[in-house]
Amino acid sequence: MAERLDTWLAGEQVVLYAERALYWPRMRTLVIADLHLGKADHFRRAGIALPVGGTALDLERLDGLLAASGASRLLVLGDLLHGQVPDAPWLARWRAFRARWSQVAVELVAGNHDRALRRSPERVDALGIVMHTPLLHEAPFVFVHAPEDVPAAQAGYVLAGHLHPVLRLPGLSRLPVFRFGAVGILPAFTAFAGGARFEPAPDERVFVCAPGALVEVAPGA
Repeated sequence: MAERLDTWLAGEQVVLYAERALYWPRMRTLVIADLHLGKADHFRRAGIALPVGGTALDLERLDGLLAASGASRLLVLGDLLHGQVPDAPWLARWRAFRARWSQVAVELVAGNHDRALRRSPERVDALGIVMHTPLLHEAPFVFVHAPEDVPAAQAGYVLAGHLHPVLRLPGLSRLPVFRFGAVGILPAFTAFAGGARFEPAPDERVFVCAPGALVEVAPGA
C-alpha cells in the first residue's frame, strides 16, 4: 500500500493521495474539497469546547501535498470556509499559507458554506483566491461542490465534494473515501469533519484514505 496511487478518470491520468487530495498532472492542479477553514473557531464561539490547531494542521497537510505534487494551482471544490470571515486565528494562518505559496493560484468553486464570499467579492480578493460559481468546466471534468448542482445537459465527468463519504473497514474506525461512479466524489479534506456512510455500488471504484495508505475496496466487500 502507498500514500499515492496513479489511476485514470474520463481518459485523464490523475493521482490520488491518502491525505484526501487528487492531482491532475496535465493541468498541474491539486484538487481538494471541503476545507472548512475556521470550523473549530465557529463551534468555540457557540460555546462548544474544542481543541485549537485544526486549521493549522490542515494547512500543514496542504503544504506537504503542494510540495509533493509540484502543483501550480490549488482548486477547492466548495466550502473553503465554514462560516463568516472574522479576524480569527485561522485567517492569519491562511494569509501565511498564501504567502508561502504565492506562486500557486488558488481557485474555489463556491459551496453552501461560502455564503460570506458570495456576498462580498472584496473578501475573495482579500483571501488571495479566484471564485467560480456555480461550477467550473475544464474538459473532460466538471468541477462543482454538490453533485446535484450540475445541470442535466452539462457535458463532462463531474468531480464534487459536499457529501463527506466514509466507510468502516474491519478493525478500523470510519475513514474518508474517494468514490468514482457515475460522478466522482472527493473526501472532505479537513480532518475535523463528520462523514456519511454509504454502500458502494457495483459500478463504482472506491478508495479508502487509511493512515498513510490508499486502499481500493472491492464492490460488496
